[in-house]
Amino acid sequence: MKRTPVHIITGFLGSGKTTFLNHFIKHCLPERILVIENECGDTNVDGALIMDGVEEVVELSAGCLCCTLADGLLDILEAASKKRNQYDRLVIETTGIADPSSIVQVFLEDPRVEKAFELQQVICLADGGMIEEWLTEAEEALRQVVLADALLINKADKISENRLLQVKELLEGVNPYAKVFTGCHGIFPIVDIMDTGTTEPKSVESISEDRRDHYEHSTGENNTHKITTFSLTFPHPLDLNHLSLELNKIVRLYRHQIYRVKGFIALPHYPNRVILQSARSTFIVTDGSPWESTEDRVGKLVFIGRGLKRKVFEKMFNRHMVELLKSSPK
Repeated sequence: MKRTPVHIITGFLGSGKTTFLNHFIKHCLPERILVIENECGDTNVDGALIMDGVEEVVELSAGCLCCTLADGLLDILEAASKKRNQYDRLVIETTGIADPSSIVQVFLEDPRVEKAFELQQVICLADGGMIEEWLTEAEEALRQVVLADALLINKADKISENRLLQVKELLEGVNPYAKVFTGCHGIFPIVDIMDTGTTEPKSVESISEDRRDHYEHSTGENNTHKITTFSLTFPHPLDLNHLSLELNKIVRLYRHQIYRVKGFIALPHYPNRVILQSARSTFIVTDGSPWESTEDRVGKLVFIGRGLKRKVFEKMFNRHMVELLKSSPK
């Protein structure tokens, strides 16, 4: 059976997640949507606000998906996988104070989940008038923005055009990999949003040299939020066996500093790009698109976090590069 597409909707308190979810559901009709909602507390108020068009709303209470309900989510996904013929899409709306990285990790790392579900994208709503304040005050808001594939600046009609441009630049500086959209009342171009992707090769590989260089030089460190953004380029393939040990080391040493790593690398004698990205306390490796016979197999990774030193990571990764002469069969 074809894997069920999954969309994660996140965003800080009052950003308009439920309003956008209703718009998303309306756009997807006549598809059947299974919605999983999460609320910190005993009662999920938002569950009553979802419009008609959903097959079922499953409420996760008594804690946040970000920290305590990984097992609860797995149980729900296991049950949902047994009746996939009853719905066409799965949407998870997180609580406003959740770090969505553990949810992403479940969909990318657990083979049981990956067999039945395909994570399409993480969508983050941002209140245009409040997001800068939230980013300054709340670590969770930063992580929501960093993990997003699509950033939606909501309530754009409530701020000036100049202010809107400042907010857009701020979000792009924090997460240069996400595509930014502006809208009002939770209405955004769903087709374009769904064209972004967490693991889809064309989405991961689409960031251009010019764009990466722009953010690296203009926002190498976003002083207001102490976010570091830099990219590494690898002109030779990497030895993944030895690199895996280094990745485990990075997770142990820098787990509180690394928010996001995303990009692709080349492996010796392997025809496809290999997508490499971090999710919470682990690195995920997935298959990418084939290399063209005429192109240089240059790997590219973007790092986003707090207080990260480019040279440290450059040294870690570069010692696992395999020069083409050494990697060629004798």
